[in-house]
Amino acid sequence: MNAWNTPTERDYNLRIVDEELNDFLPAKIFDVHVHVSPPDIFPPGQPHNSGGVPIMSYTYEELDADLKIAFPNRHTEALCFGFPKPNYDTERNNAYVGGSADFKRFFPLRLLDPQRDTAAVVNADIDRHGFLGLKPYPDYARPNDIPNAEIPEMLPDWAMAIAHERRLLVMLHIPRSKRLEDPLNRRQLRELCTRWPGAKIILAHVGRAYYLRGVTGFLDDLRELPNLYYDPAMVQNWEVIAYLFRKVPVAKILFGSDIPIALAQGKAVEINHQYTYVTPRPWALSLCDEKKKLQFTSFLNEELRAIKQAAEAAKLSRADVAAFFYDNARALVDEVAARIKPAR
Repeated sequence: MNAWNTPTERDYNLRIVDEELNDFLPAKIFDVHVHVSPPDIFPPGQPHNSGGVPIMSYTYEELDADLKIAFPNRHTEALCFGFPKPNYDTERNNAYVGGSADFKRFFPLRLLDPQRDTAAVVNADIDRHGFLGLKPYPDYARPNDIPNAEIPEMLPDWAMAIAHERRLLVMLHIPRSKRLEDPLNRRQLRELCTRWPGAKIILAHVGRAYYLRGVTGFLDDLRELPNLYYDPAMVQNWEVIAYLFRKVPVAKILFGSDIPIALAQGKAVEINHQYTYVTPRPWALSLCDEKKKLQFTSFLNEELRAIKQAAEAAKLSRADVAAFFYDNARALVDEVAARIKPAR
């Protein structure tokens, strides 16, 4: 049992779902932002710290069990990829994500390491495992200078040519400390979408905009891009999500959670135009409630609370909510999966 499934935490999380979210959540959920891995892709003795919870794997079986707990009495599906760090066993992680996907509920994206991958290897993996797209990450692009990585370094021309020609999905976690506020990021994102129209770019975490100042005014020159989509994974500021709902057609917005991190207890908070996390367990990215003054629910429940409040503020219809949580993602996945068939 992972730490986020301790009886006390699980029961409290389920109480939040029952009391606050049950009437809002639709019958079907498609999560486009999930990490999975087989055992031992992490360096020996160095478990992955997932929101304060150390893990040595996160398998499809574990995901299936957790989804049943997180979304009781609902049908769930997911778009899955590995844990993107250069010192992890990326090749093994990709082989597991692609080789164990069932293409009914769970669909795979391939981690892209431009320092080690080649067009021939990536194409061969797509043919073999049926990857529906690519998952780049700043750490792969400039492992020795991550803060200054740029989008074209994460997605070099040869990789985007594959995504464009094969009309794949690209789950993009934009780089650089200012994120969506950075004019270079926005310019390069526009160029990426315009130059490679066959690729469908999903802007993860709404461009890493975890607080309102980080998104306000920065979607206006992006929202007309026909191949740009958005996921609000780990965004727990309802105003950010409401801003997204008002600025972008709901058909371009996809539910994402960032499981398994999202299953840990905690909350993202804004402090003076900055964001951090508060958690009951020590985590490098958080302030820890060492005095145990607070009772937490999961990051996921905090995300869902924010989505509910944003949907109400933006006056989304029930059909809009259902499309956001399931229909939009399923349509994207079906369109790609119809052409990409695994050899196995």
